[in-house]
Amino acid sequence: MFKFLKRGAIIGSALLGLGGTGVASAAYWTVSSESVSERGRWSSYGSANVKQSNSNSASFNGDVLPNSFGYNVRLINGNAAGRSNYVGLVKDTTTHAGNNTGKRNYYYYADVRSQTYEPHSSYVKLHFSSDYK
Repeated sequence: MFKFLKRGAIIGSALLGLGGTGVASAAYWTVSSESVSERGRWSSYGSANVKQSNSNSASFNGDVLPNSFGYNVRLINGNAAGRSNYVGLVKDTTTHAGNNTGKRNYYYYADVRSQTYEPHSSYVKLHFSSDYK
């Protein structure tokens, strides 16, 4: 157990050192898990991402996408107001949503929607950035 704790502390310190410089100079990914309704009606709020730049694009990458008909995603603020265009959410591929009107240093969320003809609700996992990545 001590070896594990020691290794975890070393890895954590290394990641903290890398993260500190990465956040200051570039955008970062946020991993988010969300419950998505059937028929494209709503999704739950997942984890937030802070916009780091004045980029006009947001970036999305699907990790777990169980529905057969696919998903669309956009950037929203804390009041669920859209801050980018919708774009397809694709597994293991980064897509970029344009028309990103989010402001630097504010928190934003990924708004995942199933297709209007999707009969099942689902639970998705993705990583996203409110900046271009």
